[in-house]
Amino acid sequence: MRLVILIFVLALLPPITFAEENEEMPDTIYWALTPQFTVNLLGNKHYLRASIQLQLTDEATKTAIQENDPAIRHALIVLLSNNNVEDISNTSGKLDLQSRAVETLNNTLKKHANNSGVEAVFFTEFVSQ
Repeated sequence: MRLVILIFVLALLPPITFAEENEEMPDTIYWALTPQFTVNLLGNKHYLRASIQLQLTDEATKTAIQENDPAIRHALIVLLSNNNVEDISNTSGKLDLQSRAVETLNNTLKKHANNSGVEAVFFTEFVSQ
């Protein structure tokens, strides 16, 4: 009889949750850099056209990027154009470029805005010829 009562009581209790009700996951902030980038690559008559979106840690980083758009774009143009088409034509080359872009952007933001909140760079369009 005790077992039946225990099962009945447990069935009436709300499910136990392990997360706090007030804990919220931080919102992911994505920011598209527009217009897209078109740069000449190293070598003979090769170019890259790329659309870039950034994953940011907070709104302050987004504001810093907007306020320092010329420096941000310049840093990315220098980074992108300093590649051979062969270096960025495979997956490992693109991933390397992606990590170098995060580093470049955070260094530029540190220099111009005392901020370094770029978490990731995503190439949403990537055409090299």
